[in-house]
Amino acid sequence: MSSSPLPICEHAKAGLAKAKLETARRLKELNDAEHKLHELEAAQPPDEAAIEAQKAKVDQARDNWLEARKKQKDWQEAVDELCNP
Repeated sequence: MSSSPLPICEHAKAGLAKAKLETARRLKELNDAEHKLHELEAAQPPDEAAIEAQKAKVDQARDNWLEARKKQKDWQEAVDELCNP
């Protein structure tokens, strides 16, 4: 007897659900970092060292979000392939 593809499909769906949560979390981190950067840039007098440090945090948050989006896309492709042959 051949095994059903269902367990693999369910695994892919679980991976996709987890990836969606991670993407949302990373987007919130990016939005929070950008908000803090805007606050620092608006402060008087501006703290250039803090602004530069926050810009680095924004860049890292953006990289993390983009990576999470890629993983989500990969899981979506797996679901499409495994669950909808």
